[in-house]
Amino acid sequence: MKTVNHHPDAAMLVEFSAGTLDTAASICVSAHLHFCNKCRSELLRLDQVGSQLMSETEPYAVGEQLFENVMAKIDAQPEDLERTNRLEDVGSSKSTDEYFPLAVNKLIENTAEEFSWRHMSASVDVARVKTGQKDYEVALHKICAGGKTPRHGHSGKEFTVVLKGSFSDEKAVYSEGDFLLREPGDEHQPMGAQNGECICLSALASPIKLSNPLGFLMKPWLRINPM
Repeated sequence: MKTVNHHPDAAMLVEFSAGTLDTAASICVSAHLHFCNKCRSELLRLDQVGSQLMSETEPYAVGEQLFENVMAKIDAQPEDLERTNRLEDVGSSKSTDEYFPLAVNKLIENTAEEFSWRHMSASVDVARVKTGQKDYEVALHKICAGGKTPRHGHSGKEFTVVLKGSFSDEKAVYSEGDFLLREPGDEHQPMGAQNGECICLSALASPIKLSNPLGFLMKPWLRINPM
């Protein structure tokens, strides 16, 4: 497996281990962990610390209603699993990829017939996936070999994980497994590697802002649509 050079910070891994990280960010961290031995080892250590802390916590009584609620959710699982299996049958012929993390392929499958690639620019295609949260648009972005995205800035956070191939911008080259966080105010122009297409998983909180003076003409196509 290739060396991964860009990682989520320690605070994100702590939140991921504790189960308190936002859904969209958790999806991206999970995809990164598929590629990164270093972060998997750190997560195991954090899980062990968490388990130790929980074992030292004093137990307390809970009401019978909580137990009934849990059992009701368990009883509802067979129907949910049957629905998932039907979605897998539909999605298995879509754009799942053996190189992708299992979690990403599951998202593609669960998006089912709504999953489709659409042109964002001459060099970039995008396909949204269904996550059940409304704060971020989570999508796959495909950059063709040697293709450039429009230069753009960010008005909100964007988490990105390289799933296949590589791309570069003014700061670095990013390869499979690399995890990137773009903050509001960041500006760059990603470019795909010459030797093949690049596919990334991204979670975007706000629409990007094109740096080109005529960028406003593309504004209707740059809206985000979480689902």
